[in-house]
Amino acid sequence: MDAYLSREAYHFLLGLNLASSKPTLDGILIGHKRGHRFFVEKVFPAQGFYSSLENYFALDEHFRGKLIGFFSYEADEKKKRKILLPFAYGQLFLDIRLTPKKKMDIKSYVIDHKKDFFLSPIDLKISKSGG
Repeated sequence: MDAYLSREAYHFLLGLNLASSKPTLDGILIGHKRGHRFFVEKVFPAQGFYSSLENYFALDEHFRGKLIGFFSYEADEKKKRKILLPFAYGQLFLDIRLTPKKKMDIKSYVIDHKKDFFLSPIDLKISKSGG
C-alpha cells in the first residue's frame, strides 16, 4: 500500500506552510483509492480535523464521498488519537513536520487496527512539478 500526493495538493500544503510562521493546521484529504494506492487530489483545512463526527460525515457527503484521510502539521499524540477511531479505519494520515528552513517532511500512514488502532507507515510519492 502507498499514497500519491498530487502537485496541486502538495503546493497547497506548501502554501499553508509558507503563510504562517508556525502552522498548526489540520485538515482532510480529498481524493480516491485505487487498488492499494491512495490518490490525494486536494486538501481542505479543518481545525482539529472535524468538530464532530456528524460534521465529518457531512463534509464527506459534501465532497461526494471523496474524503480519504487527514493531514496535520506538527501533530502531537493527543491530536493523533482523535483519528485513531473505528470510523477512520483504513484511511490515510499525512504527518507534516517542518525543518528549520521551512521545508516539509511528510510521513504517510494508514490508520490500522489489531487490538488497538495505530498508524502504520506506508510509502508516499509526491508530484512536486511537471504534468
